Amino acid sequence: MGLLIRLKLMLEVYQTDRPKKLARRQLVLCAIVSVAFFGCGTNRQADFKIPAEAASQRNPLPVTSQSIAEGNQLYREAGCAICHGKNGDGKGVLAKDVSMNLHNWRDRSVQGGFSDGELFYIIDKGKGTSRGKMPAYHDQETTEQIWQMVIYIRSLASTNVSN
Repeated sequence: MGLLIRLKLMLEVYQTDRPKKLARRQLVLCAIVSVAFFGCGTNRQADFKIPAEAASQRNPLPVTSQSIAEGNQLYREAGCAICHGKNGDGKGVLAKDVSMNLHNWRDRSVQGGFSDGELFYIIDKGKGTSRGKMPAYHDQETTEQIWQMVIYIRSLASTNVSN
């Protein structure tokens, strides 16, 4: 989050009465230093691997209106909406402040890139441990509850009329 604040401050400097060339140089320098220290962010996802055994798991629970409703309740109680959005669109209040690629679960093509087992694994194990990463829920939710959240996430694409 410090990186975002620095870049915002640099942009504010750029937009003030200071000579634009100096401000532009400072902004470029800040961006170069940030990339040198933190990387561009695109390779972070490459380090995260879901085991093939986990990815091939199928949801053992039936999809019913009750399992969708229970998954929805768990999604809200677990605080998923803060990052992933109230409706799963990836536009939660913290979405712009976290250094993650938050997916729009209302988009069928996005969901098509994930198996049920992969969604379960990500919710269960999390993705990284540093600030701004997806936390693990295996200590807060049961296996059945995580599968219910997967059912709810899957239901989001089927309720999006624009798909």
